[in-house]
Amino acid sequence: HYMSMLAQACTGKESHLESDPDHQLMRRIAENDVLAYRELVGKYLNFCVRFAERMLGNRQDAEDVAQECCLKIWQAAESWHPQSKFSTWLYRVVLNKCIDHKRKVVYFAYVEMDEMADPAPGADDRVIQMEAAKSVRQALHTLPHRQRAALILTYYEGLSNKQAAEAMDTHVGALEGLLF
Repeated sequence: HYMSMLAQACTGKESHLESDPDHQLMRRIAENDVLAYRELVGKYLNFCVRFAERMLGNRQDAEDVAQECCLKIWQAAESWHPQSKFSTWLYRVVLNKCIDHKRKVVYFAYVEMDEMADPAPGADDRVIQMEAAKSVRQALHTLPHRQRAALILTYYEGLSNKQAAEAMDTHVGALEGLLF
């Protein structure tokens, strides 16, 4: 009886996921539908770049990682069997690609040029905000990658703790520990 209930629960979750529009696009991509691929990539490309840039601190590296993620979508389509929402799977892919990228790259220190202050009213406030944002970015990049990912997913991407934990393949308590 327990096994049949478990099978029904799994089947219910899977059938719910199969009706997801992103899942339908993945099925079409598996059939080499380039238009479906363009639609799905168009929907998530900005997220991939934004998340990778926050993880890596560099736009060019983020764009490279985003391209790798787009390639991964095409490659994974044929064997696509949803265990969770497509976006959750993609969070994991981007996070893992960022971690792999950081392992490969040797970073050299560089000095950012300060932008000239705008003479328009309120320039002082904008400079203060830019400096604060720069300090936050610098502090963010001193954190281990799992803590950085937890902060980015919850505070910058707006995911709930449950969604972020699922994207990071961990439980909510562990995510909350990372956030703390």
